[in-house]
Amino acid sequence: MSPAAEAPPAPARPSPPSVEDITRMMPLGRYSVQARVGMGGMGTVFRGTQLSLGRPVAVKVLRVSDGYDYAFEDRFRREAKAMAQLSHPNIVAIYDYGHLGSEFLFFVMEFVDGMDMGEIMRQGRMTPELALQLLPQICLALEYAHSKGIVHRDVKPANIMLNRQGEVKVTDFGLAKNLTKQQTMVTETHLVMGTPEYAAPEQYDAHREVDHRADIYAVGVMAYQMLTGALPRGSWLPPSQLRPGLDTRLDTIVTKAMMQDRAQRYQSITDMRRALQAVTAQPASQPLKPAAPATRGRGTAPRILLLEDDLLVRDLLRRTLEWAKFEVHETGDGKDTLRLYQEAMQAGRPYDLVILDLTIPDGMCGRETMSHLRRIDPQILAIVSSGYRDDPVMKDSAAHGFTAALPKPYQREALIQLVNTVLAVGRKKAVS
Repeated sequence: MSPAAEAPPAPARPSPPSVEDITRMMPLGRYSVQARVGMGGMGTVFRGTQLSLGRPVAVKVLRVSDGYDYAFEDRFRREAKAMAQLSHPNIVAIYDYGHLGSEFLFFVMEFVDGMDMGEIMRQGRMTPELALQLLPQICLALEYAHSKGIVHRDVKPANIMLNRQGEVKVTDFGLAKNLTKQQTMVTETHLVMGTPEYAAPEQYDAHREVDHRADIYAVGVMAYQMLTGALPRGSWLPPSQLRPGLDTRLDTIVTKAMMQDRAQRYQSITDMRRALQAVTAQPASQPLKPAAPATRGRGTAPRILLLEDDLLVRDLLRRTLEWAKFEVHETGDGKDTLRLYQEAMQAGRPYDLVILDLTIPDGMCGRETMSHLRRIDPQILAIVSSGYRDDPVMKDSAAHGFTAALPKPYQREALIQLVNTVLAVGRKKAVS
C-alpha cells in the first residue's frame, strides 16, 4: 500500500512591494517615494512627496491579488471616493488615486507625522485626561462624515492617527458606506467586514442594514479601552471600577454607546460628543459612599432582585449595586423573577427591593411581573426602570404599584441614592 500523498504546500504569500517597485511603476513626474511606513490588511503605506507642490504625502498601495473576494478592488476604490468627499481637519485628506500597472492600486493622501492610537496605548502613554481630549475630536470627524451620508464601519485605534500638534486624524474609510446606497456589512461571500473587537452586533447580520450607530458602538468600545487600558470583553467592569477616581458619568456614556440594541445607543455621535464634553466642562462631585447594610431587621446587606433583559445593562447594574455593598440576584425574565422571589419568601429571606425593567420584548414585562409580585407580597418595594420616560408607568409609577421610577441611562450616584431612599421608606414602614 503506497503512503498517502502529502498535500501540496500552500502558495507563498507575495512579499509587500518595495520602494523601488513603487518608484518604478509610479506615473513619471508626479510622486517620489522615500520609505515604507506601514502595513495592514488594506494595503502598504509609503511616505512620499508630491513633486508638483513639494508637499509630503502618504501613498497607500494595494496588491489586487490580496483581495479575499471579488469586490476587494471595489472597496479600495470606495475608500478613495469616500474620503475624497470629506474635507475636515480631523479626517485624513485624499489627493489622488489610480492603478500601478495591472498588479497594484494606489491612492495618495495627507501625510500625518505622528502615530496611531493603538501605538500610543501600547506605549502606555494614554491617560484618562488625554482620552477625554481626543475622544471629542474623533466624534467631530465622524459627525462630519455622517452629515455627508458616510459611515466609517471600521473605527478602531489603528485607524485613528494623532499628529505632533495633538490633532486627531481619522483614516481608512475602506469599509465606508454611503447611506444613499443599499449595501450591507456582510459581503456576498458572507465575510463580515470590520474588526471583531469593535464591530457592532448588527455588523454580523447579513439581513440588517448597518447605519451610523455602528460607528457609535465602535467609539464606545474604543473609549472604554482608552480610559481603562483594556477591551470590554466578557463580563466587563465599568470603567470607574478599573480606574479608581474616574468620573462615573463615563460609565454611563460608554455603556450607552455599547448597547447591543442600537435603538438604546446614542442616536447621534453629536449626542455622545456633548456627553463627553460635559464631563470635562463640569467635574463630578465627590462620589457617594457605599450604602450602609440595612434589611428587614436582619442586619445583613440589603438583598436586591434585578430583572433586566439587556445583558450589558444588567452587568452594569449588578456591578454598581455590588460595589455599594448590596447583595444582588439577577434574572432576564419575569417568570424567573417570580420564582426567585417566591423561593426567597419560603426560605425566610425575602428580598428588600426589586428593580424591574418595564419592557421585556421576549418575556414577561416589568408591569405584569409587578402585578404578580404584589399578590405574593403586598409590602413589596419595587423600582421600575425604562428608557421610555413618557410611558404612563414611568410618569406615575405609584399608580401602578411601584415605589419609584428609574429612567435609563443610569447615573451611578442617582441609582444608589434612589435605592437608599426606597430602602429607607421600607424601614419606616417596618417600624410603623
